Amino acid sequence: MAGSETDRFWKEFASRHWEQEPLSLPSSPVQLGIGDEELLRALVLAADPENRPEGSGLPKVVVTVDGRTQPIDTRVFLPLAEDGSLDDYLARVDRHMRDHEWSVAVSGLHAVSAPLWDRAKRMSDDVFRWTGTRVAGRVDIDTFIGRYTSTNVGVHVDHAGNFGFTLRGRKTLLTWAPEHAEQVPQHTADYASARGLADVLVGEPGALTYFPSRQLHVGESPDAVAVNVNIAFFTRSDPAAVVLEAVGGLLGRARAAGEPGADAHVADGIPAPTAATLDALVGLSRGEIEDAVWEHSMRALTSGGLGVGRPSESPVPVPRDARVRLADEVVLRQRTLADGRRAVAVQGHTVKVADHPRLEAALTALACGDTLDLGQWERDTDSAAVPLLHAVLLRLSAWRATRVESAESGTVRTAGPVL
Repeated sequence: MAGSETDRFWKEFASRHWEQEPLSLPSSPVQLGIGDEELLRALVLAADPENRPEGSGLPKVVVTVDGRTQPIDTRVFLPLAEDGSLDDYLARVDRHMRDHEWSVAVSGLHAVSAPLWDRAKRMSDDVFRWTGTRVAGRVDIDTFIGRYTSTNVGVHVDHAGNFGFTLRGRKTLLTWAPEHAEQVPQHTADYASARGLADVLVGEPGALTYFPSRQLHVGESPDAVAVNVNIAFFTRSDPAAVVLEAVGGLLGRARAAGEPGADAHVADGIPAPTAATLDALVGLSRGEIEDAVWEHSMRALTSGGLGVGRPSESPVPVPRDARVRLADEVVLRQRTLADGRRAVAVQGHTVKVADHPRLEAALTALACGDTLDLGQWERDTDSAAVPLLHAVLLRLSAWRATRVESAESGTVRTAGPVL
């Protein structure tokens, strides 16, 4: 799609719609760019808890039947080995549930799918570029699949601006401005009395829907299975939660280092393991806590708000005579840690290596958008810095954060995301 048409869309969107009013376009220059195979593979990965990044809790799967969340094994509602395509999967589940309404909601798909991570990051960067806004909360890419009269929770507010892309079927969204809240029955499927007050957004293949974070809304797809993929921008966050999660991570590592012994200090009846955790908390330095909070914050900043690192791919060693720069839209930050190491944050990940002033200078150049001629750099630098930089570049290649050009051929050997 011509850049001028996309630019016109974003200018109009930023001035009229972002956090102001809903949008429904039957044809849009902004598309998801994710095919059936990518979505099916993401669902397969989401079905196995072993694929979840440690500590993230993502992806999350919620299955409903006739409007009720299913607490039992939901594996049959996700792709199985015999499902050869997205359509095979949808047909199998719908046959199984032919006498019932059903839905499958999977949030955090970007935690297990690099293509979906790239697309959500690109959308986040586009929103920031055109609106000047980075939301306080997280950015999420999720899917809502099923055949249902209404979203199981009824009319509700997510506090998230939502872009919707429909891959199959037809999904109708009813949205209400917050000033209508007292007139709209909420958390119930009985909202017919307020239907005339709603803005109606229609999701079909090729269309785009959007509603601001404060809008009440409910989805409907009663006649046939619909597949929607949404990119949501949550506007709320809790600064204290960032610190608590970071400190919790430090204490978790302390517990993993060894169980407290029988002689662990017990004060006023506090159980020994709890007392040992309290001792570990008191023993944390401000520097350790700041480093952990920084890493947590950089996970959000360098991922465009996605909050988890880009799923890793096979690393590619960088030739020592290559020219290296960051891939487009990649953000790199670095920090000297309390223990003296250098931490490098990029694509939602952090790598930590021994520190060296020439390493810091090379990473600063990359972060500023410069191209690093490794051959020249190695000739001019301290030899002790060379393996450190290459260790960092190897990790960056696994996260597709760099573009590497061969000095001899001038061709790109390793590229960042292509969207």
